[in-house]
Amino acid sequence: MNIYSHFKSLLFEIFLEVTKLKIENTNALNERFTVELPRDENHGDISTNLCLVFSKNAEMKPRELASLMKPFVEKLDGIINVSIEGPGFLNLKLKNSFWHNQLTEIIHQKERYGESNNFSGKNINVEFVSANPTGPLHVGHVRGAVIGDVLSNILKKVGFNVIKEYYVNDAGNQINILAKSVFLRYKELINKKPIVIPEGYYPGDYLIPIAKDLFSKHKKSLLEKDEIESINIIKSFSIDHILKLIKSDLELLNIQMDIYSSEKQLVENLSVEKTIKELENKNLIYYGSLPSPKSVNDDWEPKEQTLFKAKSFGDDEDRTIIKSDGSLTYFASDIAYHRDKWYRTKGTLINIWGADHSGYVKRMKSAVNAITDKENQLDIKLCQMVNLLKDNKPIKMSKRSGNFVTLKDIIDEVGGDAIRFIMLTRKNDQVLDFNFNKVTEKTKENPVFYVKYAHARTCSILKKANELGFNLKKHDTNLSFLNHEIHLKLCKYLSNWPKIIEASAIYKEPHRIAFYLIELSSIFHSLWSLGREQDKLRFFQENNTDCTYAYLSLIKATKIVIASGLNVMSVSAPEEM
Repeated sequence: MNIYSHFKSLLFEIFLEVTKLKIENTNALNERFTVELPRDENHGDISTNLCLVFSKNAEMKPRELASLMKPFVEKLDGIINVSIEGPGFLNLKLKNSFWHNQLTEIIHQKERYGESNNFSGKNINVEFVSANPTGPLHVGHVRGAVIGDVLSNILKKVGFNVIKEYYVNDAGNQINILAKSVFLRYKELINKKPIVIPEGYYPGDYLIPIAKDLFSKHKKSLLEKDEIESINIIKSFSIDHILKLIKSDLELLNIQMDIYSSEKQLVENLSVEKTIKELENKNLIYYGSLPSPKSVNDDWEPKEQTLFKAKSFGDDEDRTIIKSDGSLTYFASDIAYHRDKWYRTKGTLINIWGADHSGYVKRMKSAVNAITDKENQLDIKLCQMVNLLKDNKPIKMSKRSGNFVTLKDIIDEVGGDAIRFIMLTRKNDQVLDFNFNKVTEKTKENPVFYVKYAHARTCSILKKANELGFNLKKHDTNLSFLNHEIHLKLCKYLSNWPKIIEASAIYKEPHRIAFYLIELSSIFHSLWSLGREQDKLRFFQENNTDCTYAYLSLIKATKIVIASGLNVMSVSAPEEM
């Protein structure tokens, strides 16, 4: 049970009852106030700003409204005290038994604890990575890959039908350059002479195996064909090869996509033309010229182009979809892709992009607003860059890969678990430092180790209990022994897990999971340390079996929630370390 949603509903009902207000859209009003765990433990277990938010609706001062509600709130099950603090906050203190009941629920539900059907039946499409198929995945793609995958797991946990999608940009000039680069490597292999890679071509050594496979299949025949024909053959061959490489890289991170959508296929299916026609029918396309840019070259002159009325949907200016020479812009293909994705999904679209795409956000949102008739179905999350550090110095680029550090390079160094966890230790819009030294340390400073070690400790305690003959399936445990401050603190934090999941889904912030697990592990490790210092807090109490069973219940619940959190992150939960 999400206890905060539970009390939020009850408090809102009391507010409506005492004020006698008749409100049509109660759902919208309900979303305006918060019910949460107070930062200061002296402020009780639950705090709400309801009276501050709705004082105008009630035509009362916040504290006056709080005083009116207080006697009704005091009658709720599980409440032992209600106080009015500051300008009108209602702070609730809950009985120990309430928290003990949550512990029982965790043990009963096991890995299902924290799941909900709040968004059951709703579709959501999460597009992430979507790197051009021109080379292996590098560090610039890793963060978006992890965020997109973990966010998908979170959304599934609250009931969404989730589609994980990769958009393959297999059309356009970058693919032409790729094919030409592979062709050079193919010629180098045949002629057995080193070649000079022209400026703008792909220099990476990863193209050499592609050239070798190309030679194995075609021998020297591509040199005998028309170059355009050869390049077209090489295009398809290279894209297939690199896509296999990308999929293999993603599997190293335990990521499997549901759909790989092809830009080339959209073009061949005339989806771009259909999309432009649809926009024309909505009177959203016109022929004209854009205003001069802020920095104008001397040779700049306005050109008549086919433009989309992006400004009408929130963009800063209208956007070109067909250039003056008749060629399509990338934006035109992107609109067609999002139209296709929208008609397939009929739900929210989420794009996980790198920060270098920030200038593209408004125009893409404007296009989706136009396609969906202003339903605002597109949410874009930008991922800031990752700084790789070793010995407190920026790590050198990988020579064998051209000019970047590959995903495989990092996995070979620290493993997939470390990558997935560390990528979530900062919010997506913050720059992240990935320190190779820190993520391999077996210390508190390494959050991956710290959380995994907490899980391993719970497993060790439960293993010992089993060896001593304790029945770990016992259900009638007396949890009243869990009355120490540290016990209750851990109970309360464990009970916070459903809210963390729900908030992570609503705000699309998977980093909340990592933050939660680090704090939860910290509380558990503190309990473990206190047990070594104070006999009454030892997990195994001599001559008091009932107390031991209560302590073991707390350990079981902790193990369940940590494992659940790591599972959402697709990080392993070791039983021993």
